[in-house]
Amino acid sequence: MEEFLDKEEIRKIGKARQHFLERTITIIIAALGLIAALAWDEALKSLFEKIFGPLSTSGEKLIYALVITALASVVSIILGRRFFFRKENPRH
Repeated sequence: MEEFLDKEEIRKIGKARQHFLERTITIIIAALGLIAALAWDEALKSLFEKIFGPLSTSGEKLIYALVITALASVVSIILGRRFFFRKENPRH
């Protein structure tokens, strides 16, 4: 005779499946974010090189990395403040 799963076992399988799907979706979103970041890196690097010349030395690459990090930080702060300010004060 076949053995049947009880409701608790079915619930555990459902939770495991949901957990697996959530993790898989999180990994896919992270991968897409990485692809977007690499595309932006190439675009910004081209723009930076067009304005300041080629990045040939380690110092120039370090300056580029610092400028991009500062830019990303400023944009993150601005977006974070606007999002959280609106969330806390919906009238504004």
